Amino acid sequence: MILRIQRRGGHAIRRNVRRRENRVVMSVPVELVVDGKPLRAMSQDISTSGMFVRMTSPLPVGTEVVLAVTLHEQRLTTEATVVHVLAEAESRALGRRPGIGLRFRVAGTLDDLSDPFRTAMAEIIRDHPQQPTVEEIRIVVADGSTRLLERMSTALGNAGFSVATASNGMEALSACLRNVPDAVLAARELPVVDGLALLEEMGKYPELAAVPIMIMSEDASDLARLAAFQHGAVDFIPKPFTALEVILRSRRVVRAARQETERVMLRGVLTDLGLPSLFTMLEHDRKSGNLMLTRNEIIAWIAFSQGRIVRARCT
Repeated sequence: MILRIQRRGGHAIRRNVRRRENRVVMSVPVELVVDGKPLRAMSQDISTSGMFVRMTSPLPVGTEVVLAVTLHEQRLTTEATVVHVLAEAESRALGRRPGIGLRFRVAGTLDDLSDPFRTAMAEIIRDHPQQPTVEEIRIVVADGSTRLLERMSTALGNAGFSVATASNGMEALSACLRNVPDAVLAARELPVVDGLALLEEMGKYPELAAVPIMIMSEDASDLARLAAFQHGAVDFIPKPFTALEVILRSRRVVRAARQETERVMLRGVLTDLGLPSLFTMLEHDRKSGNLMLTRNEIIAWIAFSQGRIVRARCT
């Protein structure tokens, strides 16, 4: 039998903010000169040390270019190097357009230099309206496949997540205990401790009981989905999937967990605690909320108010 307790009322949410280089989103026509051949493109964003340029056929990493930008009827140029490539397949997975990341060939930041190009870029960044600070989303991804972990770590990292990976259930639990995440994406078929057992183990730790957990599996049958939800999963993602799908669903799950007023505060196997002991604890702590008990296809709900049972129903 699986139990889940929800508590009403807001709770402080642990949030980490990543300090990132100031970057502005701006579409500016640019010209890249490679081996004397000009290529026309559009910028996507600009930072103090470089820019991302949209290109259908990206240049290889390491390519040296002369970058030209026309601002206020003035043509400005600088040398740059391709340091990052976002290919078409990866861009689709991330919901972006393909292109290249360029690093200006400078030491330090633009504000330290008087070159006309770098001065113009610095003024654009300085005068651009500041965007709100983006809250970092911490996620633990657990799967027995190294290739899948690398793929998801790269995709989620590029999408702004802080990613910790684990190759088995015990590693995932340790990663969560070291730094409580905003969400967990775990394969049901994990070595050592599988995904469903990981759900139960996390429910034994108060600091992890409210962390939303998404289960992924090659078995997308109704029984597999039911088992995941009965163990307390908030979402089920069948394999194979696209990186973009995981990114969007992860953001939705974390956003809901941060905003909803009813939070899952405890989950686990009832035999580990015992129903009388659980009721005593709820009464002593004067808890208010809903207790959900499941066994096979039977579901029961017990509503509490200030530690007292006020309503119960079963399906």
